[in-house]
Parts: sequence; structure tokens; C-alpha cells
Amino acid sequence: MFRNLHAIEIAEGALLADIAVAFQFMVAFLPVGAGFFVFLNMVVFTVLVLRRGLYVALMGIVTAICLLCILIGPHGATSLVTEGLAGLFLGLTMKYRLPHLLVIFLGALGGSTYLFVLIITVAWLTGVPFDTYIRSMHHAYNTVIPILALIAQHVWLGTFWRQQLYPLIAALAQWGFAHWMIMFYALLFLVFIPAIVVIYWTANSFVRLLGYDVRPLLEGKVGRQVHRARRRVVTFILKRKARERRWSKAA
Repeated sequence: MFRNLHAIEIAEGALLADIAVAFQFMVAFLPVGAGFFVFLNMVVFTVLVLRRGLYVALMGIVTAICLLCILIGPHGATSLVTEGLAGLFLGLTMKYRLPHLLVIFLGALGGSTYLFVLIITVAWLTGVPFDTYIRSMHHAYNTVIPILALIAQHVWLGTFWRQQLYPLIAALAQWGFAHWMIMFYALLFLVFIPAIVVIYWTANSFVRLLGYDVRPLLEGKVGRQVHRARRRVVTFILKRKARERRWSKAA
């Protein structure tokens, strides 16, 4: 894996590392819209993997972290490491054209594991008691259960909720509070599944717009239906705006 880099690899790696640092400046100092630049950093490292491979992308991440620590300090390094690892994952999965369901599963598994280890490590280093997480889970449970009961009542499933569904949820929650680390990890995994779908779909669209031959997320009949529906929505919006302009001119 370790090898001498060619001049073009050094130039592209340094350029994209500078772009990542510039985006990280936006994340650190902009009051709103920081999430957009976090995602752009993922795309930057995804493109670097697709163009020059894993080793050059790793060197680019290390370079970007060093520059960031020199310019604004180490407080943004954790975020940049997370974005870099996400970019490496997306780039490798697109480069080797892995199946979409496998990408989503591996992304949710890796992301939840990374965040779980990070949270536990930070809590251990800062001395935050783990009871804090248990209390937070209890608070979330006590908040969600009345909402679910109200929804079940409004859709005429109140009896089913009280007699069958709620006892099952209560037993599961009791087991989860007794084994809170397993439950916490499972919740993180479930939350990461839709997040990975959105991130992967958006990154895939961006990379394809940049001209890279990667496997599209929506293929075949489903993809054609989605693209057709998107075209209809855009056409409807354009026609509505044109109609409003005609009405304003007539008025």
C-alpha cells in the first residue's frame, strides 16, 4: 500500500485537501448552513478515491487535518476525520460498484459503530456518568409512548394498542433499559439507515453530475419512474410560474 506518489497525485491530493479545509472553515464559522459544507467534504474525498485511489485519499485526509490544526486548531479535526472516513467509504463502494443494499447495511453498521465508540470514549474521558444516557433514553421513551397512544386512538387502534402492542413495547423497553448499551447501539443503527440512504443517494447524484461512471442508485423500472415523476414535478412548477407571470402581466 505504501508507495511513492506521482506528481499529479500529489497535486490533486493537495488541491482537494485545500478545498476540504476551506469547506471546514465554513463549517466552523458560518452560523447557518454548515451541514451543506459537511456533505461537500464527503463528496471531495469520494471524488479523490474515484480519481486516485485509497492511498492518495488517505494522504489527502492527513494533509487536510494537519492544515486545519495549524490554521484554526484541533477542535474541527474530529468532524473532518468523520467526513473523510465517510468519503472513503462512499468512494470505495462506488468504485467497486457494490450492491446498494450492501452499501446501506455496511454504512449503517460502520456509522453506528463509529458514533457509539466515539460517544462512549468521550464520556469516559470527560467523566460524564453513563446514567446520563439512561435518563435520556427514559425521557425519550416517556415522550414517545403518549404520542403513539394518541395516534393509535385516532386511527381506531386503541384497543389493539392497550392489549397487545403496548405490553410488547413495555417489555422490550424494560429489557433495553437493563441492557442499555445494546439498546443504544440498536437505536443508532436504526437511525443511521435512513441517514445513509439520503447521504448515499445525494453523493451518488453529485458524482454522476461530475461525470464519473458509477452505478446509479435508482436503476431500471424504479429509476425511470422516479425520474419521470421528478420531470413531471419540475414541469408542473415551471408551468405554474409561467401562468403566474401571465396573470401578473394581465393584472
